Amino acid sequence: MAAKSIVIDGVGGQGVRVIGSTMASLLAVMGYEVTLLFDYDSSVRGGMSEAFLEYDREPISNFVVECADVVLRLADRGPNHLTADYVIADIGLTRPGERGEEIPFLQLGVEKFGRDLFGNMIALGRLLCVCDVDFTDQHLTEALPKKYIDENIAAIKYGYGLDRDSIKAIVPEQAASSFAERYAERVLAGTAPAEAVEQAAARR
Repeated sequence: MAAKSIVIDGVGGQGVRVIGSTMASLLAVMGYEVTLLFDYDSSVRGGMSEAFLEYDREPISNFVVECADVVLRLADRGPNHLTADYVIADIGLTRPGERGEEIPFLQLGVEKFGRDLFGNMIALGRLLCVCDVDFTDQHLTEALPKKYIDENIAAIKYGYGLDRDSIKAIVPEQAASSFAERYAERVLAGTAPAEAVEQAAARR
């Protein structure tokens, strides 16, 4: 296989580092050569956060990503010069002319697993599917932290199992967009959206 390059685009607090590190650990467990670089603004809450990941069966010689095979976009703060063959984005974040899909990851984390943080693992699952990474339960068990491991595995599998028809049927676009906007505002303010708190409490 040829080397694949992945870029994860978001802001501080959205789990960019968690998604990148988890995917890198999973690929390493599966025997891939992996490089993972982070770029983030630590001076401002809600500042840009980027992960650049490459993997291959052979040693990787070029760590610079200018054209990604896949971009996972949780916020639109990334470099404008970067191009991608395919974009997986939260609602309203694809740019004109891009080929890709939009999925309300944060809302799905709340609706399906009771907490918005599991939206990160749903996004990872979809990313792994688009990249044709064929993992096993054992791979996931070895790669994931022990905390919330059952929920994380379930969320990854849920994201991996999404297809175009199910993505279209998940939620009305307007509702998802409204949730994403409220979530972004609350992240910047340092609090979770009310929906996440209420639905998580209801599942306890």
